[in-house]
Amino acid sequence: MDTRTRAFQHFRRVDTRFHEAVRAHQAALPAELARRKGRTELFAALCRTVVSQQLGVAAARSILARVKAACGGRITVESVGRARSARLRAAGLSGAKTKTLRAAAAAVRSGRIDLPGLRHLAEDEAKSRLTEMWGIGPWSAEMFLMFSLGRPDVFSPGDLGLARAIEAIYGLPKNASREELERIAAAWAPYRTFASLALWRTRDATSPPTPLLRRKKPRAKMG
Repeated sequence: MDTRTRAFQHFRRVDTRFHEAVRAHQAALPAELARRKGRTELFAALCRTVVSQQLGVAAARSILARVKAACGGRITVESVGRARSARLRAAGLSGAKTKTLRAAAAAVRSGRIDLPGLRHLAEDEAKSRLTEMWGIGPWSAEMFLMFSLGRPDVFSPGDLGLARAIEAIYGLPKNASREELERIAAAWAPYRTFASLALWRTRDATSPPTPLLRRKKPRAKMG
């Protein structure tokens, strides 16, 4: 039995209201999460997440293409480390995002952060390691854990799409508290990533979520 099927069986047992709301989207979700990736792929994925902070999909893709060109055609720890800040800024990155990419490259190059090794840590510990890096806030860490590492039990209470979907399903007032969202999502463990994917589908999501945050983060923790 694949993980998606186990997840939806779990939702049916623990939260029938949620299961009724999302079951039509089960077939559209992946049967399993992200395949195993090495350091280079994971670093490039982390950079994509940073670029996407607080941007729509189209804008993020356009800037990412220019960042890749500024890095010699490929985003790696080495190419980001070599790229001049001025070139990254000219590609469309803010000063803060430029600093974040360079800080991430330095952290990975020095061994302070072991991206493949995060898959062996508990979700909270892996998230903590990521947010120790300058400019990597909770949302960015959660998206990376979901989409790049394929962690099965991640929920992002600061994501606007998830918040709106939960509010609609449970009849909550707009801007429900994070505590309330996390309380509801707790029942879906250990499959909160699949729950999140299903929730985005209820919002007519056809691709990874647009990075909308419910509250602004401090500048050093942009997302």
